[in-house]
Amino acid sequence: MRLLLIQLVLIMMALSCRPRTKAWQTLDFGSFSLKTPPGWRIVKIQGIDSYVGGLTDGKDSLWFDAGRYPVGLIGDDAYWYHIAEDTVNGCPALISIPDTLSKGDLSMVIPKLPNGRIFTIWGEKIQDIDTVLQIYKSVIFEGSDTSKNPALISSKFIYKTNANGKSLFMSNCSACHSLAKIVDGPRLQDMAAARTIDWLYQYLTDRMSTANDPFHQEMKKAFNDLECPEFQHLTKEEVVAIVFYIDSN
Repeated sequence: MRLLLIQLVLIMMALSCRPRTKAWQTLDFGSFSLKTPPGWRIVKIQGIDSYVGGLTDGKDSLWFDAGRYPVGLIGDDAYWYHIAEDTVNGCPALISIPDTLSKGDLSMVIPKLPNGRIFTIWGEKIQDIDTVLQIYKSVIFEGSDTSKNPALISSKFIYKTNANGKSLFMSNCSACHSLAKIVDGPRLQDMAAARTIDWLYQYLTDRMSTANDPFHQEMKKAFNDLECPEFQHLTKEEVVAIVFYIDSN
């Protein structure tokens, strides 16, 4: 039932020709801007090592973090999420909708901004999914390519995970990789930002299928022809959970 609701919301969002969107206002946050319906306002927060803030209409509230490090949105609770890879004004993004809106965050992560930082925006217990997804799709940074902002349709939400990526990362990846640092292998944030989930799944489970890819070759060269072993036991859902954990923490 929840998946059907999500599909209907996204279909309506993609096909809607409602004139109300023409009256939306622009909220300017300095390093980026976005559009909202009238009535939304900026909420200022003092950050420490990243730019943080929010916006609200009194019913739904969204919070953002733009910095060097990911935001830990995902806890240990087994919440289910529907996830889509998308492009938001030229920036590759990962958008997630919780299966149960009262649990988990409706979020978007852009793992690599034009300035190299990570942008995360999220909201808890969102009432108006349609509006919030349109707000996410309106985010523009300096240098954004506004010609690359395809409609967010239900068919993009082909992945589902219960957010157990932390334990999968610890058991399969942490011996050689860090999320944000180069250790025995490359930063996993860089890999997640450089290729799609489908590509990463093929790389991890069927190495020969990506052998001729330029990014694969560059990684081998950078690490003296050493590369991680295959993980043929991993399912697509488990790889999705790992990527979601990487981009959200």
